[in-house]
Amino acid sequence: MSGRRRSKDQKRRKTRSLDAISVLSDIVLSPEKNSFRVRDIAARDMLRMSKRHGQSNTNNSRILICRTCESLMRFGYDSHVRIRAKSVIITCERCDNKIRRPI
Repeated sequence: MSGRRRSKDQKRRKTRSLDAISVLSDIVLSPEKNSFRVRDIAARDMLRMSKRHGQSNTNNSRILICRTCESLMRFGYDSHVRIRAKSVIITCERCDNKIRRPI
């Protein structure tokens, strides 16, 4: 009996974490509605929640977050984007972390 209950709790926990991550990604992706500080806190919470629950972020919000310093990157203000041979290099100026992604 307790095995079924534990299974329901795990499914409920997974669906709640997915819902929370989607709400936080909506906050991160809406700069016209929320200030930078609120979006930065939402990015940090979304990254921590995805690590804790083993869920993945959406591709759009994944590009905007530095995984090292757990902050939101604003291109042109505190991060740089360079296009090199068949890859995109994004540099976070807060922690000097470089993210390389294939084109």
